[in-house]
Amino acid sequence: MHSTNHDMSHGALNLQRVLLLRGMAVIGQGMTIAVVTIILGWHIPIWHLAAVVAVEILLIIATTVRLTASRPISNREFFTQLLADVAILVALLYFSGGPTNPFIALLLLPLVIAVATLPKIYGWSMAAITVMCYSGLMAFYVPLPLHALATYEMKLHIWGMWFEFIIIAGAISYFVKRMSDSLQERDQAIAHAREEKLMMDRVVDLGALAAGVAHELGTPLATMTIITKDLQQDYKETPNLSESLGILYEQLQRCKRILSTMSASAGQLQASSGCQLRIEEYLHNIITEWGDGRPGIHVEFHSDGSGSAAKIVAEHTLTQALTNIFNNAADESPDYVEIDVHCSDHDVVIDVCDLGRGVTPEIARDAGQPFFSKKEDGLGLGLFLATTIINRLGGSVALFSRREGGSCTRVVFPLTSLLISTNN
Repeated sequence: MHSTNHDMSHGALNLQRVLLLRGMAVIGQGMTIAVVTIILGWHIPIWHLAAVVAVEILLIIATTVRLTASRPISNREFFTQLLADVAILVALLYFSGGPTNPFIALLLLPLVIAVATLPKIYGWSMAAITVMCYSGLMAFYVPLPLHALATYEMKLHIWGMWFEFIIIAGAISYFVKRMSDSLQERDQAIAHAREEKLMMDRVVDLGALAAGVAHELGTPLATMTIITKDLQQDYKETPNLSESLGILYEQLQRCKRILSTMSASAGQLQASSGCQLRIEEYLHNIITEWGDGRPGIHVEFHSDGSGSAAKIVAEHTLTQALTNIFNNAADESPDYVEIDVHCSDHDVVIDVCDLGRGVTPEIARDAGQPFFSKKEDGLGLGLFLATTIINRLGGSVALFSRREGGSCTRVVFPLTSLLISTNN
């Protein structure tokens, strides 16, 4: 809906500018006809010219009425409006000297507008039409009462003007369109950079919030850890309860380790934020540690590729991002998660697949956006933070459904962002 409104306003604004040019043209044409007939005293088909100007005024009125309608202005309609301007200008030139008229170069104006505002096909079509119109005026026109135009040198000058028009038309169609495309690409890059800045601002806000939460949770977690350890000692003669309390104690210890990492000082170099490991060993350690924290789940891990022996920096932020993705898959499929890793010489592809309900195209499109979650009690932060971290490393995250059922999250990131050396 937003894109449609934007297109409609853009087309209407361009047509309003063309309408302003028409109004200025009518005033200029009227003044020119008056000067030629009254001051210079030339005998020209004034009533034919007046009829053409009257048609142009009617076109202005019709276009003004059209702009009041809510229907969007398409590229084809705008191109038709420009063709109407070309037809009116050609008619005026036909009755006033054709190629000898000094205003013949005004045929370039609709061409410039078409090239700057419409797709390439319309620009080249307008170039071909204006060249054909100019070529037709070379043979068919009502001559001006100037005797000097009959000389051989003047005819060569007129033909030179025609050739110059063709060159200018081609140059405008090519170079102006290229410049217009460059401006559009620049605007798109600026918009993309603005979106990235907004996303990073959200990450910074979340980081500040997480630091505060880590500080606040430290005391209650320490209290629960002590109480759980005491309860485990008190009920050690009850095996089932003691085992459950042991699992709870391990999870509390894991939470304390996570909070300790979150509370660590920021701003360190990437190389100081993790140890150096082979990519295959690094991923195996992450999956093993994550699987230990999800008892009862079966993880099927596959790894292949020539880049699996490359040594990388085991950055903790990447570990957190991958762990969030693993947790999302386990939430959808608590009993089984499949993780396939393919390492090439340039990048790493990790497919995290589950046996859950799958995802719709809408969910796959919005996945990774802040505060978007397909889980009823989800906060929408896990996949957002994971996507942001992996994007910062130059990678990408995509979510899609599998044919055999369930969904798959594909993580791709270049080895160059983490690479230390290659172990041959």
